[in-house]
Amino acid sequence: MIVWTNQPYSVYQQLKKTGRFVCDPRQALDHEFTDYAAAYHWMQIQLKRKVGLPPADVTTPIWAWYRRNWHHQRPDFRDRHDYADQVCLEVEVAESQILLSDFEHWNFVLNDWRISMVTSEAAWEQDQAWFMSLPKAQQQRVKHHSWQQIFDITQRHGDWEKNGDTVQGCFWELRWPQVRRAWRLRGRERAVELEVSRTEPFYD
Repeated sequence: MIVWTNQPYSVYQQLKKTGRFVCDPRQALDHEFTDYAAAYHWMQIQLKRKVGLPPADVTTPIWAWYRRNWHHQRPDFRDRHDYADQVCLEVEVAESQILLSDFEHWNFVLNDWRISMVTSEAAWEQDQAWFMSLPKAQQQRVKHHSWQQIFDITQRHGDWEKNGDTVQGCFWELRWPQVRRAWRLRGRERAVELEVSRTEPFYD
């Protein structure tokens, strides 16, 4: 499976030097996870359940893009300019080693909202009335169960639903042989494609 991950340029350098990259949880928290720690912890639990346990030295997954705007394509740097000096890595990950999820519905998890799959205003009002009638503890269980919906990446669109147009993925580690292509963007310069050589001594 081909996916794309935006990372600091230092990650590209590390991969070429050591052959491996894993996410440093301290840097991840500093960058974007702090306000949503509970949601990211929930996703780590799902990754363990659905993909498997990480290597002993890994606690935080790597995030990538699988689909953008209904298409399986590399993200546009103009949309995802995450670092002052960054790379977009096109990588190949075994389907069994990555957990895909719908990006729009992931925002419900980030904001601690319940996902309701209704398709009309009348159904929405009825569904909300039912949910609010539940005891608080049961509301929490129903809400958490609804989050499993994010793992349905089937493409659907209509007046009351949009699903699978933008799909993200997470996996535990990345090795240099998985990197197929790489692009670098520094500040306002134009993105340039980097060399992906297979001559490093660690590559068997």
